[in-house]
Amino acid sequence: MERIALEAARLLFAQGGAGWVVAVLLGLACLHLHRQGLRALEARIGEAGATATALERASQTNAAVAAALESRSRVLEDLARLAAEIARGLERNDERARERFDEMLRLLADLRRQGRP
Repeated sequence: MERIALEAARLLFAQGGAGWVVAVLLGLACLHLHRQGLRALEARIGEAGATATALERASQTNAAVAAALESRSRVLEDLARLAAEIARGLERNDERARERFDEMLRLLADLRRQGRP
């Protein structure tokens, strides 16, 4: 190790100190490359943060859409059940069939109002 250090020192002073110039220029180049590397890493971190924010917003939107679809599915299931009960009531010529039919029309009207912003 000492031999390498002595040889490096000898080269620095050889040829009128030209080794010092090379060492300084090499140090400046390393410093410049280090700064550029830091800037690139900062840019990548910023991009990763923006991507994470976009993914979080998309996730929230997807959750809201899923909740809305589930609500609509429940309403449609209720309407299908009610229509089946009405059909059975009509077969028996039941007076309650008219009441249930009116209830179904009310639910459909509510569904239409919910669908409009």
